[in-house]
Amino acid sequence: MFYFLPMKIVLLIPNLHAGSELALNQLVKRDDLEIVGVVRSKISPWQKTYWKYLAYGVRRAGVFYGFVIGVFVYLHVIGLALASLFLINRRRNWLKTKTLVKKYGLDFFECKSINSQKSIEKIRSWKPDVLVTLNFDQILKKEVIEIPKVAALNVHPGILPQYKGIWPDFWKLHNGEKYAGVTIHHLNEKIDDGDIVAQTKFPIMKNENRFSLGLKSAQKGTKLLISTLLKIKSGVKMPKIKIKGKPRYYSLPTKEAFDRYFDQGKKLFSFRAMYRDFKKLF
Repeated sequence: MFYFLPMKIVLLIPNLHAGSELALNQLVKRDDLEIVGVVRSKISPWQKTYWKYLAYGVRRAGVFYGFVIGVFVYLHVIGLALASLFLINRRRNWLKTKTLVKKYGLDFFECKSINSQKSIEKIRSWKPDVLVTLNFDQILKKEVIEIPKVAALNVHPGILPQYKGIWPDFWKLHNGEKYAGVTIHHLNEKIDDGDIVAQTKFPIMKNENRFSLGLKSAQKGTKLLISTLLKIKSGVKMPKIKIKGKPRYYSLPTKEAFDRYFDQGKKLFSFRAMYRDFKKLF
């Protein structure tokens, strides 16, 4: 028999990200998990950080593909907007972040820098046992990572250690992988480097695109996160999982990587597939 202990959870999410909203909708509705606060990144086209990201994309892939990289950041917004317009069940089954916060009485905080003193003080005030980052677009420093009493975890939409870094869904398709996966690991100050505590794999379908694979990763990752949190809550020890494979870090694609991706007939997204994928979720 398991004896569940009180466990306060704080979630860190990016702004207007379909996969993170999917996870948030499922997590806050569970009676056996106590979500006490949500931190949302405030990075947008009006922020200097976004333009640094865009400039890096241009340096990596040239002007055209750099623009593609910049637009893709907000493709989730387009997908959510389409779902709101064309799917009647959207409002009932998949609520927006601020609606969820209000409905479930959660504390909510938006931040430009997660490592600022203001952000640190806010998270500390919630006295979390567990901190979880979901597609969060800022790197946490030691002072933030050490706030939770029990663990600071990251849900990474890729198989670690082989797929560290950003755009893992693109690189899986680019490399012709047969399987994708999601990994949950402890956070440290390095990127995707902490001890792995859980991992799941699933097949990549023939006509998969980067957006659809991202949504699927969010679905699988949320289920894995829920089971992991419940194990922690019940007092089950989460030993480090040793995964075979050579560590590799991926950055934004270069022009050559984009060309190889499209030469294979792969797509970043399609509006038809986007509608189909969202429809499955409602």
